[in-house]
Amino acid sequence: MNKLRQYSLAILVALIALTFNACKKDPQPESPEEEKGKSELTFLEVEREAHGDHFHYNTIAAAKPLVITFDSKGLPPTGTHAHLQEGKTYKLSLRSFDAAGRELQQAFLDQQELHQAFILGAPAGVLTYAYADRDKDNKKINVGVTGYLTVDEASAGFTFRYVLRHLNSGVKAGITAADWNEPGFALKFSGANELDLKFELHPVEADGHDH
Repeated sequence: MNKLRQYSLAILVALIALTFNACKKDPQPESPEEEKGKSELTFLEVEREAHGDHFHYNTIAAAKPLVITFDSKGLPPTGTHAHLQEGKTYKLSLRSFDAAGRELQQAFLDQQELHQAFILGAPAGVLTYAYADRDKDNKKINVGVTGYLTVDEASAGFTFRYVLRHLNSGVKAGITAADWNEPGFALKFSGANELDLKFELHPVEADGHDH
């Protein structure tokens, strides 16, 4: 009888050890739950007007939107190549859909503490970006569903990369608006990429000529 008890106790100890080791695994980044569909980035020229230490952005009635589409893998149609002009500012807007065709961008804003967009790929000094999102109370927040992109100077073409990061809890508190083009975002700000959209962009001189 004692041997049976000892055997049962040994099995119980082994099960507890296995459970404990399973719980010790390193925590994984929180991953987006939605199955993604297509996405769109829209560039619409606006007028940037200086007001002291900030800018106002005014609509241009004749401006025509430039829309770049992406499939569920974040890829644009083959050969997609866009030009933006030096000295101009563009309202950059995201539309994203799940696999059922439902729009997701409002959900990104509603969970602003878990989302942040990064604009990557440009040579230093070529682009400036300002977040322009608002929450349901019209308070300014930094997500990147809407923002203003200014082409400060012409350059050779490069791969423009728009990353919407799904952050782990508490990470957003350590991100500022100045981190919009942080190349080390994946290491500095733990989480998983909700979207990773890429296309070829060429900032051209004000007369439209290549740099």
